[in-house]
Amino acid sequence: MNNSNIRHYLNGRCSLLLCAIAAAPILCLIWLSTAQPNRLEVAASLDGLVRGPSAVVATVCLYVAWRLSGQRQLAWLAAITATLAAQAVIMAALEIADLDHAVNDNVWMVPFEVLTMIVIAWLVMSAGHRSAWGEPVRIGVMAGVLLGLGRLISIVALPDPATFSVSRPTLLLGFAAVAVPTAVVLARLPDVPRWASSRLGAGLFLYSLAHLSVLMAGRTATMTSSLITLGADLAGAVFLSAAAVALLRLTIGAGNDDRDRLQLRIDELEAGVRQDRARIHEINSTIAGLASASRLLQEDHTIDAGRRRLLQDMVHAELARLQRLLNEPAARAEGASRILPVEVDLDATIGNLVLAQEARGNRVTWLPSGARVSGEPDQVAEVLNILLDNAAKHGRSDTCVTVHTVADGIEVAVADDGPGVSPEVRTHLFEWGARGPRSSGQGIGLHIAQDLTRRHGGQLSLRDDAARGATFVARFPRAARRDGDESAHIA
Repeated sequence: MNNSNIRHYLNGRCSLLLCAIAAAPILCLIWLSTAQPNRLEVAASLDGLVRGPSAVVATVCLYVAWRLSGQRQLAWLAAITATLAAQAVIMAALEIADLDHAVNDNVWMVPFEVLTMIVIAWLVMSAGHRSAWGEPVRIGVMAGVLLGLGRLISIVALPDPATFSVSRPTLLLGFAAVAVPTAVVLARLPDVPRWASSRLGAGLFLYSLAHLSVLMAGRTATMTSSLITLGADLAGAVFLSAAAVALLRLTIGAGNDDRDRLQLRIDELEAGVRQDRARIHEINSTIAGLASASRLLQEDHTIDAGRRRLLQDMVHAELARLQRLLNEPAARAEGASRILPVEVDLDATIGNLVLAQEARGNRVTWLPSGARVSGEPDQVAEVLNILLDNAAKHGRSDTCVTVHTVADGIEVAVADDGPGVSPEVRTHLFEWGARGPRSSGQGIGLHIAQDLTRRHGGQLSLRDDAARGATFVARFPRAARRDGDESAHIA
């Protein structure tokens, strides 16, 4: 993560907000504690109220981040904060219930603090070694609860000895000897962003410092020790919860990025599927015409020589187009290819398609026009072939093809004498998969035809003023007029 993202997740306003949230419970309790003259010392003795909410927030954030990402280190970090949270919540309950605020002066608290830090150290080492033993968060919660219950039992059931075989300062040094290295190791965990692990380590260190201050002061807390305790607790709460919240946001952001990449890949696959279906659609139509023409040439001996030659030329032309269609590069995907226009003879193109339709038993009325358009020959043929197939499927008897010159190009109108387009289909007629209730097609031909005409700078539309059936009009750019070419004017 770069520095700008770190500042986005861990900015000053966020830190102030977390600090205010951590301090709010204890400040409210102090304000209501009007009977206590030294409110600062009271606040320091209730430090569990500061550590508890922030540790709970950190645990929830890290747990959710682990569940979203599956990263094992986040689970162990959640286990560490869960141990702190369980300890802090139990300590807060003990401190609130203890009117004399003598809980932190009980000598049994010191061994339990050392034991707590040993457990946290073990959790940190487990996180560093990517341990897979058990569910980390459950382990952390159970450890924290057991340690908290141990504290409660020691206060209630065990006497507070006047003398202790090991002095309090010695135990506190032992606590520091475990806490400091543990915080350092936590700050350098592998597979966790350094900015996050260092703040988690700093939060643990500051919590330890607050514990030391409370345990050393006991009932003789001064304003200085109270300030150290509260300052360390608030800073630790901010570091711990801010790092956990930032890790959760980072995980969510990474999940969104993965989702976007997956969606992009799905879109690419869908585009590929559409491309393949479009090519199969045209291949099937072309093969059907070729098969019918070949069967006529072989079986119908009544065909005169002129028509036989036309059918043979059509078969050769359509076979060549079919071969180009099969060898077409992947750039054919919708919107991906760039048209390199050449002059296309509409009479030759339509003539071959009409012969193919007639070979399949479909009657087509058409007169040569001499029109020439600017475009890619195979794609112009594909558009017109789709319109002729569509008309043959939905017409009753024959199809009529007319060519007209308009101000901005050449229009080819393909009309059938069928029932026309259903009103419920008109609004989404050219969408992929759109088809009427009586249609047996796939609903992709018109979408392909419109896409190809648009990529030529033209337009495919349904004529609304058709007297009968349906009339589709494909408009293509007119080819540049050649010198001496008298066929440029078309009726």
